[in-house]
Amino acid sequence: MVIIQKLPVVVHQLFFFAAQLLILKIHGIEYSGSLAFIGAVSTIFAVIISLKWDIEIMVSNLKTLPECILNASITVTLMTIIISFVNFALGFPVSFLLILSGLIIAIHEILVSILFVQKKIYRYSFARSIPAILLVYLSMIGYSPEVIWPASFLFSISILFFYFGSLFKEAVHMISINKLQNITLSKNIYAALTACFLTFFSGFFVVIIRYYFDDEYVGLWSNTLRIFNSIFVFVIGGFLPFLLVSFRDQPLISEKIKRFFYFWVLFLPFILLFFFGIENIGVFTLSKFMVFDFDLTGPHLSQIFLAGIGISFISSAQGLYQAINKSLTLLIMIAVTMAAGTLLVLNTVVSFIAFLQIFLLLTIALSGMIFMHLIYCVVSESK
Repeated sequence: MVIIQKLPVVVHQLFFFAAQLLILKIHGIEYSGSLAFIGAVSTIFAVIISLKWDIEIMVSNLKTLPECILNASITVTLMTIIISFVNFALGFPVSFLLILSGLIIAIHEILVSILFVQKKIYRYSFARSIPAILLVYLSMIGYSPEVIWPASFLFSISILFFYFGSLFKEAVHMISINKLQNITLSKNIYAALTACFLTFFSGFFVVIIRYYFDDEYVGLWSNTLRIFNSIFVFVIGGFLPFLLVSFRDQPLISEKIKRFFYFWVLFLPFILLFFFGIENIGVFTLSKFMVFDFDLTGPHLSQIFLAGIGISFISSAQGLYQAINKSLTLLIMIAVTMAAGTLLVLNTVVSFIAFLQIFLLLTIALSGMIFMHLIYCVVSESK
C-alpha cells in the first residue's frame, strides 16, 4: 500500500522516458544526442546557480518555507549575475541560452522541492511532467534542442510562480538588512560544488564522446542508459525524495547512513539480474529502438549499464552527504577521482571502448571510496 502511494512520484520520469524515445524515433540519434548534451550542460549551470537549495529544502528543518524561498531567491540572483559577468569577461565562451536554461532549471527544481516537502505529491508529479510533454510538442513543430529544453521548463515555472504566490509574498515581507547579513552560503557552496563536480563527472563521458567522436555516439551512450537503466532510475528517483525528507527528523548521522544502505541493498539482486541479461541480449534489445551499427558487444553494453548504476549510487549519496554536513569530503573524493580520470584519458588510446572502461573504473573507485567513508562515519559515531 505504501509503495502504491509513492508511485505518482515516478510518473514524470515515465513521461521523460517516453518523450526521449519519441524524439529519438522522430528526429534521429543526432538530434537526441544534441538534446542530451544540452541537458547535461544546463544541469551543471543549474547546480551552480541554485547552490543545491532544492536538496537543502528537503533535508533541513531549520528554516520555514518562506525563509527558504527568500534565501534561495537571493542565491539564484547572485549566482546568475556572477556567472553572467564571468561569461562576459571571458568573451562569451558559453551560449547565453545555456546559462538561461540553467537558471530556469534551477528555479524549477527549487519550486518542485517545496511541493514535495508540503507532501503535495500529485501536484509535484504534475509540475515535473509538464516539461516532458512540451519537449515532444516543441520538437515536432520544428524548434531546435537549444530552444525546447529551457522553454519546456519555463512553462511549468510560470504555473508554479502563480501557485506559490502567497509564499513569495511572505518571503518579500521578510526582507531586511539583518536577514541578508545572516545568510550563510558556505555550506551550500560546498554542496553545490560537490553536485557540480558530480554532474560534470557523470557528464564527463558525454563531453569526451562529443569532442572525439560525434553526436551519434552521444546518442548511443545516453539512449543505452535510458533504455537499460530506466527502471532503476524510475524506482530510485521515486523513493529517494522520501528518503531525503526522512533525514529531516533524524538527528543521528549513523541512522541516516543506515537508512541509505538499506535503501540500496534492496536493489542489489535486480542489478545483478539486469547485468547478466544485458550481457546476453543487450545488442538485440537496443537494435529494436535504433539502427545499431556500432562496434560494441553485449559485455560492453552491460558495462554502460553498470556505470549508470554507479552514477545513480553516487548521485543519491550526494543528498546524504549534504544531510550529514559532509559535502566537502565528498567533493574532495570526486575531485581526486576526476583528476585521476583526466590523467588516464590523456594517456590512453582514443577509442570509445577504452573511454568506456576508464569511466567504469572511475565510477567503481568513487563508489568504493564513498562506501568506505560512510562505514567509517558509522563506526566513529558508535565509538
